[in-house]
Amino acid sequence: KAAQLSGSGGKEVSGSGNGGRNDFQNTTVPTTYDEMFKFNSAVMGFGSRTWMNEVLASFDIIVSNVANSYRLQEECDVLSLRMAKHKGTINLAEYKVVMLASLRSLIKDWGSLHEVSWSWLWENVERMIKAQLGKPALQERALACFLSSLDENGKGIARREVHAKFFALAPTGQDFFKQSNTRLHFIADKLIVMTLDMYREPEKMVEELSALGLRHVGYGTPTELFGPFVTACVQVIRMLTENDQVEEAYRWSMSLISRILMRVVNEGSTIVMKAINANSGKQLKTAVGCAPRGKRALWMLNIQVGTQSISPLFWALETGSLFAAKAIIVDLLTIRADRDHYYYGMDILFERHQDVIKRLCLDAPGLLYTLLDGLIWRSRVTENGQRRVNYYIRHLLQDMHGEFAKNTEWITESGDPKVVCHPIISMVTDLVWGRVAFRTFLVGKAWFLFTLAVFICSQCVLNHLDDGPAV
Repeated sequence: KAAQLSGSGGKEVSGSGNGGRNDFQNTTVPTTYDEMFKFNSAVMGFGSRTWMNEVLASFDIIVSNVANSYRLQEECDVLSLRMAKHKGTINLAEYKVVMLASLRSLIKDWGSLHEVSWSWLWENVERMIKAQLGKPALQERALACFLSSLDENGKGIARREVHAKFFALAPTGQDFFKQSNTRLHFIADKLIVMTLDMYREPEKMVEELSALGLRHVGYGTPTELFGPFVTACVQVIRMLTENDQVEEAYRWSMSLISRILMRVVNEGSTIVMKAINANSGKQLKTAVGCAPRGKRALWMLNIQVGTQSISPLFWALETGSLFAAKAIIVDLLTIRADRDHYYYGMDILFERHQDVIKRLCLDAPGLLYTLLDGLIWRSRVTENGQRRVNYYIRHLLQDMHGEFAKNTEWITESGDPKVVCHPIISMVTDLVWGRVAFRTFLVGKAWFLFTLAVFICSQCVLNHLDDGPAV
């Protein structure tokens, strides 16, 4: 129907003269689902339904996870929180009308099977959203009133009892909470604030939880501990209030937070991260051995979950897993090949981490020599008693913006004479001095040299002015 409306509109415009015909020809035809949806919603009179933009932003994730009921439920819960920020009546059936019209316009072989499938998808999504629709505002208000009325005594109980009950439910959790009591109290306070922020700023909280979940991947936290921790938190809230609405609001928010964290931990717990947690170079070689050559470097440099990412290499340096970090550096700087391509991880390494030299100087100086050795290739074939050697120095001289890199400066500040005397560093410094710095240095010192020569000559003359023959 939307396509027919747009076609009839085109005929009317084309009959209004050359100017109208040119405007119609210059009109951009929607080619993506987002563009077609916005076009059809405006044509059908739903342009003022701002809540549809929230569904549209999450629709790709919803469709991609249609077979994963837990992930679909999580996305619908977050979507209900975002939709609660929009005022006015929300009629979810309107989205279905625009969705089907857009899909009919984009899919050429649209048939009854497509109609049934997409209608079934939206009916499930609509059912999940309706179960929570209208509740977030009431739950946010109740939870905010409870937290604002909580005095210092209540906050102290929450800080102490959360971890005490959690350790009673899951004794193995003590192995992952080895911080001081001050740190544990901070975590408990932060957790209470997060439950309220989940209602107030759901988009921001999802991003923060994704980043937090990736850190838990590095900590090697088992997902089996999230359930007992949520139970302990709810038990503490039950001690502090008898209001069922407050308890339900806190339980639902904590449940959503734990589901997001568990998903991120499961998606980010790759075999590479498990090898880093074990600090085993042998396990890491076995892990990356499963990767295709073209993606081998990315497995060791980037783990992406949503919009958040973590670098296994930098995490190994941060946690002190130096055996695993050394294995990553050696593997990245090993040249491999197949019938069509050569694979060398140098470019990807410096593109992902432009400050890798600085981090190694600060956190693992012993691995800096390993990195520099990997930037030198020596041929195994000798000719006339000599063999070819390649020095890969581009990233040591130039950063990604074409400016002079600070790698030499960082190495100089480290003060390690062994690194400074490394062959590739010697070559870089000699090249910079001979090709660039030497001339600039002479030009800068030219006036000094000229005044010095004048001074020396003047002293030679002035010292002999009074040496004439005596009368």
